[in-house]
Formats: sequence, structure tokens, C-alpha cells
Amino acid sequence: MNNLKKNFIFSNQILYFFYKLLKIFKNRKRGWFLSEFAEDELVFRYLQNFKKGIYVDIGCYHPYKGSLTFKLFKIGWQGLNVDLSKVSIDLFKISRPKDINICCAISNEDKKIKFFENSKINQQNSIFTNGKDSKKIKEINSYKLNTILKKNKITKFDYLNIDVEGAEIQVLNGLDIKKYKPKLITLEINNFLNALDSKTLVNNHLSKNNYFLFNRVGVTNFYFHKEFMKKIDKLIQVK
Repeated sequence: MNNLKKNFIFSNQILYFFYKLLKIFKNRKRGWFLSEFAEDELVFRYLQNFKKGIYVDIGCYHPYKGSLTFKLFKIGWQGLNVDLSKVSIDLFKISRPKDINICCAISNEDKKIKFFENSKINQQNSIFTNGKDSKKIKEINSYKLNTILKKNKITKFDYLNIDVEGAEIQVLNGLDIKKYKPKLITLEINNFLNALDSKTLVNNHLSKNNYFLFNRVGVTNFYFHKEFMKKIDKLIQVK
């Protein structure tokens, strides 16, 4: 679909409504996992015993396609979903109306910032340019994760997923991680060597705050808080 047709659809409320339904439901019936490397199945395995947990998904993209939180949502979890894309958030508002769904950037500052948009809904939209594929520069409100959590009266949560195309440390620096102390943190890190290097800003930051790099699947790192590590053996047992 070319940009002219898309712009026409986005400007027409009726067409946009049906566009959102199509974007949601054409991706709903997939295989036994939703993410590219089945990371969502591992997240579910680790956390399924917590029936009323809370997730925070930064860079949530789509309520089904690639989602690491959908299976938790299906067993009664609720949470906060944040994305740069208004279209993404509109899809979440339809699919998960009881969640808190916010279109904004998450960084280490509360201010307006510029971001780079590849398309209206795109996993590569980012506050950092990725070169020739970044087609538009737009302005958006950015907040610390602390600010968003406080504003929405979230005093604790169990699972944090971050998929922000290189802005991971900015997100983490805006979170009082010792206060909230989620059990599990997953981070998409595309650079394999950086993902495993304990000296990177992200890994060093998490290590200092008592998080242990437990696993890496595909492009996703899994970090558990050390207090939660005691329960891992039971959670990963084959039933």
C-alpha cells in the first residue's frame, strides 16, 4: 500500500476503524508462539504461575504480532503499553481496553524530543536514526518511566519488556529500578557481542541493581532479579 492510500485511510475515520481491525485480526491466528524466536513462550513459562501480574511493555508495537505480553494478558495480567506509534496504541486500545495504553517516548528526561518514523506502525521507529530507512523526523512527548508509572498510580509491576531500537539505557536510567524491582526484564539487543558483554552500559546497570543475565533467545536478553532466581528451577520444569 503506497503512502497516498495510507494517508487517505488515516484521514478517514471509518476507513481507519476498519484498517485497525484488519491490522489486529490478520495477525491473531498464528502458530504456538507470536514472537520471532518464541521468546513469548519462555516469558509465559517463567511467569504463568503469577495469575494477576502486571507488565510494562515499552515499544509494544502490536497486541498480537511479536508480543511478549499477550499470553500473560490471556491469563489475566494487565499493564502499561507504550509506543511511539499512535496506530500501535490505537490497536492496543481496541484489543486491551483495560490496559493503560500511551503514545509517547520513554527516555531519561521529561520533555519534547524528536523521533525517526519509518512508517505509521513500524518496529524500527526510534528516537535514534537508523540511516536511510528513517523517512520522517517527528516531535513527540518524552517521559521518564518513573513519571508515567507515578502518573498512572502503578506502584509495582512484575515484568518489564523494552524494545526501543538502541535507547535501552535511556529507558532504564529513567526508572527507579530498586523501588519497582520487576522479577523479569527482557531487552531486545540486536548486536550479539554487545548483548553478552558485561561491560556495556545496559548490562553493567542491571548487574549493579542485582539483575542476572539468565538467558538469550534470538535477539532478546532475559534478566532475572537475584531474589527471583531461587524460584527458577520450579518455573522451568517440564510438566
